[in-house]
Amino acid sequence: MIRTRKGVAAGVTLAAVASLILAGCSGQPQPQETVAADGPVSIDFWYSVGGSSADALMKQVDAFNSSNSFNITINPIYQGDYTETAAKLTNAVQSGDTPVLLQGGDTFSAYLHDSGLATAPESVATFDGQAYNGDGVVAAAANYYTFDSKLWAVPLMVSQPAVFFDATKLQAAGLSGENPPKSIDELFDWADKIYAATGAAGLVFQQNEWWNEQFSALNNVVYCTPDNGLGSEAATAFDFVNDDLVNVWTHYQKSLQAGAIVNVGSDGVAAQNAFSVGQAAMLLASSASLGTTTAAAAFDINAFALPVATEGGGAVPGGSALWVLGEGHSDNEKAAAVEFARFMGSADVQRQIFEDSGYLPSNQEALDGLLTSETSQPKLALLKQLTATAKTSATGGCHNGAFGQSRADVRSAIQAIAGGADVQSSLENAQSKGTDQLADYNKRASK
Repeated sequence: MIRTRKGVAAGVTLAAVASLILAGCSGQPQPQETVAADGPVSIDFWYSVGGSSADALMKQVDAFNSSNSFNITINPIYQGDYTETAAKLTNAVQSGDTPVLLQGGDTFSAYLHDSGLATAPESVATFDGQAYNGDGVVAAAANYYTFDSKLWAVPLMVSQPAVFFDATKLQAAGLSGENPPKSIDELFDWADKIYAATGAAGLVFQQNEWWNEQFSALNNVVYCTPDNGLGSEAATAFDFVNDDLVNVWTHYQKSLQAGAIVNVGSDGVAAQNAFSVGQAAMLLASSASLGTTTAAAAFDINAFALPVATEGGGAVPGGSALWVLGEGHSDNEKAAAVEFARFMGSADVQRQIFEDSGYLPSNQEALDGLLTSETSQPKLALLKQLTATAKTSATGGCHNGAFGQSRADVRSAIQAIAGGADVQSSLENAQSKGTDQLADYNKRASK
């Protein structure tokens, strides 16, 4: 393990965070079974979402502050997006002023685990003597945040990508969302058919590295080896250049150049806007975008799950989780953090976050209840997709400390492909760079 302390210059990128975190490791002491709730406890909570998502989150922070029985006060402090928050954590570690609670983006997970900064919630002594139990977490969400057979963070705002569509535009091309495509390649076929039949684009989505990961997982193929880093061995290499992905991105390139797919670059908001104003019949986007897109569209939005091409494949969960940063904090502070995490992961809170923001519930009880009570077609499609997601190495996502750093190279590769570059060589270049970054990370982390 790596001991995190002063001595490494602060940076403003995930690579800088890695350099700091990998400076050394601290062991986690075994806590007592019960911590005495001596007086009020006030702890800082760094969060990283804005807009309606932040409103949904702050609503629950206020509810916890006014209702908990242990005199705990959570102080929410916005730190910018996930990358900005990671950079600020660099400075906080140097100064010894880290928060007790952090809303960490999905790709930051391996850093937080490997660094020794984070403590698994189940290992924290609590005020009531009841250890945190993650058995109620939806399997697909738990899969992403599990290391060493422990749940190291409490999934907070979970997302999965899906396909949103305007049924009337599909019908004009003889297509129906009730009989969705069976692979991403077939989804691009649909875009071509809609364009040929109507003259309007069939699909829009931003040029983002997340899609490369999703397209791989849908084929039940791990993104890094061995086993996406989920097993007893650390990931040692990226491995996403295969015939299926090369063919998919080649199809994308041709459809984009023909006009069947709208080119919005890497701008996710532009992709949502293009769909909302009817510029494209379908939108490939995160489930968290449903509320914003629905509010802006003048037509009824429907949805279907990402097409799973191979048994065991599925969409990789994204979003964020609550991390308890144990190092340098008292037992009382950590117990308060776990109490808040337990509240935020509860069925009632997760159901309300879904209703307020569109983020999928990470609590199984909430998910089961919504499946029987929700009447919105797109919301039901998203809930059913999460339920159906297989718990495999592929859908667990790639766990390695160089992941965030390597994503920039994949994004550049996708942008190059959109501009007409050779697909195979673009992907190979990104894979090679990522593997080199991963090897460097493992060396510094003594993995």
